[in-house]
Amino acid sequence: MHETAPLRLRSADRHINDRDREFFRCSRLLAEWQGRLVIPEPVLGEVCSFLRNNVRNGPTLEVQFLEAVESHSHGGDFEIVSPVPVDRARATELSKRLVSGPLGYVDGIVLAMAERLKIPDIATVDYKFLGMASPVSRLRPLCWVLQETSA
Repeated sequence: MHETAPLRLRSADRHINDRDREFFRCSRLLAEWQGRLVIPEPVLGEVCSFLRNNVRNGPTLEVQFLEAVESHSHGGDFEIVSPVPVDRARATELSKRLVSGPLGYVDGIVLAMAERLKIPDIATVDYKFLGMASPVSRLRPLCWVLQETSA
């Protein structure tokens, strides 16, 4: 299951910072992951918004990102999955419970969908998300793949 930051860092490519440790970790994860990556649909919107509003040549990068998503999602390396009503209800419950965090909607959806689909591996570089989600997750064990593969 993918949270926004790994895709955002990878899709912004070297336009962000070619010395960024997180960029290389995310690139390595996307290149070496065994199996299919599941990306919640709301994550795509968050990536596109970030690219368009925060990166030089952002609109061009956004289009390149969407083209890459389209070309790889048909029998490729990943699957885009839309949330269902139970995911939105769980994300609302998590956001309410962790309002002081705050846990945002997309983070809540990522965790809710991971729980429903029984996908314990979540790729994120958002350490705030790690700290908030672990104690409230219904998944045991909940694995943070970028945290565990960093050296």
